[in-house]
Amino acid sequence: MLDDLVRDHRGTSRCYYLDVPLQETLRRHSTKPDLEYLAQVTDEHLREWYRERDLLPSGIEAVIEAGSTLDDTVKHILRDTSLDAVQPIDR
Repeated sequence: MLDDLVRDHRGTSRCYYLDVPLQETLRRHSTKPDLEYLAQVTDEHLREWYRERDLLPSGIEAVIEAGSTLDDTVKHILRDTSLDAVQPIDR
């Protein structure tokens, strides 16, 4: 499905894979403030869904390693997409 979306999109598309180990995924999930959501999506669900390094066969994803900080990740994506050269809009 993702390969089809990228292929059919007329503009430039970028795909990123955040490579986070299961234990870190579980830790981050537990910090979500929505208690109703946490009751619906349990750790057991995440364990069932989790696939280590589950990259698309086409290789279209850039991997963001687990150790990348939020700031580093945003900077990486901005550089990769050339959005780092776009001036911010102050609303």
